[in-house]
Amino acid sequence: MATLEKIRSKSVLLFVIIIVALLAFILGDFLTSGRTYFGSGTAVAEAKGKKIDIALYNNQLERAKEQSNNYNNVDYDELAQDMVRMLIGQELLKQEYDDLGLSISDLEISEAMTGVMPHPAAQQFIYTISQNLGFDRIDGKAVLDAIKNPAKYNLPVEASKQLSAAWAQTEQDVEQAMLQQKFYDLVQGLFTANELDAKSVYNDNASTRHIAYATKGYNTLPADDVKVDDADIKAAWQKDKNAYRIDEETRYVDYVYVVIEPSAEDRLAGQQAVENALVALNAAEGLAAVDNDNRFVVTRENRPASRISDKALREFITAAENGKAEIISNSRDNYQIAKLMSSTEDVDSINVSVLGLRNPSDADSIVAALNSGAKWADFVAGADTQGQDSIWVSLAGNNVDNNIKDAWLTAAIGTPTVISDTIQGQPVAQIFKVNRRMTPVPVYEYAVINYTVDPSNATLEKLNTDLRTFLSANSNGEDFSKNAAEAGYSILSASVSASQPHIANVSDSRPAVKWVMDADKGQVSPVIGDNKQTYLMAIAVKDIYKDFIPWNAPSVRAALERKAIANKAGEKLIAEFGGKASDLAGYASLFGGEVSEGDVIFVSPRVATIGIGESEIQGAIAGAPEGKVVGPVAGNNSIVVFEVKSVSDESRPYTFDEYAQRFNRTLGLGIVDPLKMLLGSDKIDNYTLNFVNGIQD
Repeated sequence: MATLEKIRSKSVLLFVIIIVALLAFILGDFLTSGRTYFGSGTAVAEAKGKKIDIALYNNQLERAKEQSNNYNNVDYDELAQDMVRMLIGQELLKQEYDDLGLSISDLEISEAMTGVMPHPAAQQFIYTISQNLGFDRIDGKAVLDAIKNPAKYNLPVEASKQLSAAWAQTEQDVEQAMLQQKFYDLVQGLFTANELDAKSVYNDNASTRHIAYATKGYNTLPADDVKVDDADIKAAWQKDKNAYRIDEETRYVDYVYVVIEPSAEDRLAGQQAVENALVALNAAEGLAAVDNDNRFVVTRENRPASRISDKALREFITAAENGKAEIISNSRDNYQIAKLMSSTEDVDSINVSVLGLRNPSDADSIVAALNSGAKWADFVAGADTQGQDSIWVSLAGNNVDNNIKDAWLTAAIGTPTVISDTIQGQPVAQIFKVNRRMTPVPVYEYAVINYTVDPSNATLEKLNTDLRTFLSANSNGEDFSKNAAEAGYSILSASVSASQPHIANVSDSRPAVKWVMDADKGQVSPVIGDNKQTYLMAIAVKDIYKDFIPWNAPSVRAALERKAIANKAGEKLIAEFGGKASDLAGYASLFGGEVSEGDVIFVSPRVATIGIGESEIQGAIAGAPEGKVVGPVAGNNSIVVFEVKSVSDESRPYTFDEYAQRFNRTLGLGIVDPLKMLLGSDKIDNYTLNFVNGIQD
């Protein structure tokens, strides 16, 4: 039953990985990565009239979380927000399917599940079931037969029910994957190059303009000559206003972040506890000194030296006397003690051939056949037998069942032998043949004891008290930010919106996001902490942005000020030098520099040695005739006067196929944000904060 539960679980993994992988063609990577939800209303998100109900959201999120447990460093808050995007994408896709009349027939699903080559979205499921039922290949028809006729395959009724449900779920997953692929095939045609597209890519790449130029940098002006005020900065913002548009209300916050870690007193007490334990471990046999102390995590092992991967541990174990304990690792707040309990001689490895039998009653006849000259390989992948021939297995340690280990150690070399047993009431049988035994080696019984110095209750209380004291004296946003440094706290800043999983990179801070989005400008939060007690945090809401990040927002002001300074410097230098020379040599002399040369390709972001992202200069070069001095033109960091000396075309002739491929690779479907394509001018309204527990003042 446990095995079948794992099989069923694999179908969930199939949904999360295979289906989403196909969906990624259309919707991007939405599921790359919990808490209790409550509140009124049932929609967690809405877009283009499509709502995601809390029940569906929670169900799919739990499935994703179950599977994410197999992976490290999964951020569940990020996973939850990715789920919103994925479910909205699925709902929008359903509408597209209806509008286009896309559907999958029963015959298509049947072929995808039971055909010679199952659909990719079903292969893992069918492979797993086939393997567990002992089939010699992936066989969807056989799996379906086993589900419909469980007695034929000795399957319990409950197992059959579980398999039937898993099969139905996989059929749904396959149907969605096939619909997505049909839709993708249609959409792909909309982003495939036509003759004009291919020719445009050719022209953009084929033409190289060789230029001569002279520059005058903005840094040559005295700082007082290019001072800017708020009006200048706002003008620079207004020029590129749409670059600062935001899709949802955003709050700009200052916050302090306090890491909860042991104090000096905690570390001293921890060191003393480890040293006391070490003395006790060396003074008495066994592990009584730490067995009943939950501060120490004990792991017992029984291995030969060859299977001890940690170098420090291996060196200690192989050199120590029985009963000896020693600190083998000390990394700040983490200690590791090793104790050698005993050492014995044992066979490290054995080479065996093994056969598992579907029908235990076949054992005698198979042994007779093997003794009469039949080859072991004849039975390795049979209809009623599965096994391996001539494999090395480690016997030293705790990895092999004692009954099997004893049988392998005592059996005659080269003689097929039967082991019979009963597992969960079902008779099982194994035939094995020992081909070779290694010479016995020392095997060590030892313990590894880990101790981590944790912050004491007194330390936690002091950190909390200090932060509360600061907040009580600085209850508005202005005082909070102004006085933090004096109180020993560093101010950090972040932009926060409802769809963000957490504050900046602070894990497990979704409730803090809710507090921020519910707070008023200037409001300061209470002390906020995570469930794992790894940090404390306090937040002040500095500003609230509705449709655009404003020009005076701290996150953009510095960059806008640089733009405004460049604009003023460019205007000043052009006014000073424009028309003052008739050729490049004259301008170079006026600029106090020399004439340089370089190549410019329209599609390259770099313009000769002038710089990267110089769109104004690049545009002027692209439209300039040969042999004419052009400028001065204001760039990002200098003014430029140039002359196009020659224009050369790429030697490779134009072919539609080559440049259509270039278009598809660089400008086609692959660079389109699929979700934005489906949303059009609409946006996602994210209501997930309505279902998050808030911060209590």
